[in-house]
Amino acid sequence: MFALTLVILLGITFIVLGLIGLLDSRQPVRRTKAGIGAGVALLLAVIVFIVASIAIIPVGHVGVMVRFQKTTGKILENGLNWKSMLETPIKMNIQTQKYEVGCEAASKDLQDVQTTIAVNYKLDGKQAAEVYRTIGHDYLDVICKPAIQEVVKAITARYNAEDMITKRENVRIDIAAALEERLAQRGIISEFVNITNFQFSDEFTKAIESKVVAVQRVMEAENKLKQIEVEARQAEAEAKGFAAAAIARAEGQAEANRIVNESLTDSVLQYYFIDKLGENVEVWVVPQGQPFTILPQK
Repeated sequence: MFALTLVILLGITFIVLGLIGLLDSRQPVRRTKAGIGAGVALLLAVIVFIVASIAIIPVGHVGVMVRFQKTTGKILENGLNWKSMLETPIKMNIQTQKYEVGCEAASKDLQDVQTTIAVNYKLDGKQAAEVYRTIGHDYLDVICKPAIQEVVKAITARYNAEDMITKRENVRIDIAAALEERLAQRGIISEFVNITNFQFSDEFTKAIESKVVAVQRVMEAENKLKQIEVEARQAEAEAKGFAAAAIARAEGQAEANRIVNESLTDSVLQYYFIDKLGENVEVWVVPQGQPFTILPQK
């Protein structure tokens, strides 16, 4: 508005000085000065008009155009833009920003939970005019902060405290989805949500630690039991192997004995008997009824 006022004043000055120069024809010097003054006023008015018609929007921002304190709905992109002298650009940041906060809530099993959450958010450039009209620049304090607190409380109430630890990623996804939907209704984009910390009461923390220790002991006992079972199976398998080997040896010996028995005829046994007696035997006692052949000496 200042530029418009200045242009109007310079224009009036140009007109007045021009009229003076035309009417005061009896004084050439005064008329010349009036003409020069009118020319300067006109030149300044043109310069001011050009400057006032340019809007430079910095990187990472958009310009919401306002005319007489009322948004026009027109949004300028970053860079050099031409505009009406009646309009003023209000710069709105559309870069990604980070907000980190601690939220106190209660879990489904009524455990107190302190959640530290970090949110990456930004203004939707297409809705910047509406955000400026209805909220202004303080949309973080007015919209984002209360929405984050409410969403975290609502999602936390769906989970047991222990599940929030074991299903941390599911909790994060639920918070991100609910927050994205909530902020999108007011022209704000929630890009990413991180849960940086969960903190529980001292009693619950001690209970979790005790449970972890108990689970570890159970696992150790189960591992020992499994080891004993494995060793027992190994011993059983080894015993079966020894038994099978003994049976195999016995069966082999029995088969060998059978073959030997079949091959030992009376004649063969008599031959081995005589061979073992030697050459100086003079008296032989032969059981009655036993066949025995004495071969003559050569």
